Amino acid sequence: MLGNVTRDKKPPADFLSACLQFDVQRGEVAANVARAEHGLRAAKAAGARLAVLPELWSTSFDKSYPPTLLAAALDADARLARLSGELEMVIVGSSLESSDGKVFNRAQVLDCGEAVASYRKIHLFSPNAEHRGLTAGIQPVVVDTSAGRIAVLICYDIRFPELVRWSFYQQAEILVVPAQWPETRASHWRALVDARAIENQMFVVGCNRTGSETSLKTDDQLVFPGNSRVVDPMGELVACGNGEDGPVMAAIDLRKVKTMRRMMPIEKDRRPALYRDLWAGPWSSPASRQTP
Repeated sequence: MLGNVTRDKKPPADFLSACLQFDVQRGEVAANVARAEHGLRAAKAAGARLAVLPELWSTSFDKSYPPTLLAAALDADARLARLSGELEMVIVGSSLESSDGKVFNRAQVLDCGEAVASYRKIHLFSPNAEHRGLTAGIQPVVVDTSAGRIAVLICYDIRFPELVRWSFYQQAEILVVPAQWPETRASHWRALVDARAIENQMFVVGCNRTGSETSLKTDDQLVFPGNSRVVDPMGELVACGNGEDGPVMAAIDLRKVKTMRRMMPIEKDRRPALYRDLWAGPWSSPASRQTP
């Protein structure tokens, strides 16, 4: 399911969420599935209704994506869906998807065992050569779930505010962001998660991995801090992870979304006609901004 998906869901006003940060081992699907299952069961025992896993949680990135790896990722997704049903949770985490000879970085929204929405990463991270093996998606998604109205981005996507703004217009309450964001730009991750929450008056649940892995482009070692982060619609930090594996638990109170949007009526005060004129003007083209 793509785009704006409306379903008959009535989430509770407040509940617990969990970011399941762990060291995603490249190509080690069975080990990654075991880590994810352990974290999900721990999160459920603590009372979580919503859980977010890291980007490409079952496989991580690779320089090539052989059929055996794609098949293993598909099996891992099936296992995750069964766990979503067994644990009665909403679970989101991106993984590999193969379709018509192309490979995508796809996040499914699983609601109590049912795949209710699917999102393919729109912005591929060229500095790490993601575009060499993966195909970019073209469609954002917002979906009603038993944990609220959820929008999905994947890692690098969060640097593009236009994409998040669309989710705001679709009345998303929670933005979930599976990620593999390295330590060298950890300050950017913190600032961007906070900014997207404040400017769009929604909860942002960003799950970042731990551990280390070689870059696809340079073979340099990348270190991941596991600083998973949950920020509320007022920009307040609800929970933050450190470098340790395990669930990062955070309270979600959807009433804060309604309260903040009522107190600070951004949607009502915006000026879409002016914005359209700005984007349509000749100065919006990069070529027109070049200095003679």
